[in-house]
Amino acid sequence: MSAAWDWVVPIRQKHFGEPLAGLYPLERLAGEEAYWALHEAELRRHFPPEFYFNLPALSGEEGKRARARLATSEGAHRLADFWIARDGDVIAAMFAGHQKDAETYRMWHSVIHPAYRRRGLYAEIVQRILAYTRDLGFDYVVSEHAPSNNAVIIAKLKAGFRIVAMELDAAVGPGVNLRYFHNEAHLRAYEFRCGMARLDERLIEVGFGAMPLLLEQLQRAPAAEVQPPEAPRSSDRRRPSS
Repeated sequence: MSAAWDWVVPIRQKHFGEPLAGLYPLERLAGEEAYWALHEAELRRHFPPEFYFNLPALSGEEGKRARARLATSEGAHRLADFWIARDGDVIAAMFAGHQKDAETYRMWHSVIHPAYRRRGLYAEIVQRILAYTRDLGFDYVVSEHAPSNNAVIIAKLKAGFRIVAMELDAAVGPGVNLRYFHNEAHLRAYEFRCGMARLDERLIEVGFGAMPLLLEQLQRAPAAEVQPPEAPRSSDRRRPSS
């Protein structure tokens, strides 16, 4: 890891220095290769088989050189974390994350050994990562999950993540994209886009493009036109959220 990231060390120790659930010491691995080698050796057999496409390999050596050139031009190595939680010789949990850009940290991979589930470990991992990324200064934490992965999606939504997109990735298939907003103002902007009537002064202040036109239209609208409609009947297809 580049010395440019030395300032992260005390923040990392603050949030991951204590054992997970007070029982399972956390160990940070040196990098991606060591993380996946351990995962394949210790935990892969506990999960259903999956397949993916290695799309970068389709680009050949020329594509590999192009990606390397772009990464070098970008500057310092991006922040990445690879963690395991041990119970003696047993790997109780593994989780990894990395920086996507100056605003966004991605929860990349998290698995709990079947014998250690239903102990709150995943929920604690999520909370630790949220606290860690908040202290680092990231605006967002993101993750992507298979639409069938109800348990993890529900856990993330309970933790405050929001659904922001659906995608069909050629390498891994369909995914539900989730985002956690550290910045409350950003969350209000998201909620406004989702139909919540919360266009506050701060959002108006930072609005650009056709924001003046929107304000003009709202000011021109007769009062009767901006009154809430009657509550829909129970038979209506779309119902107001609770």
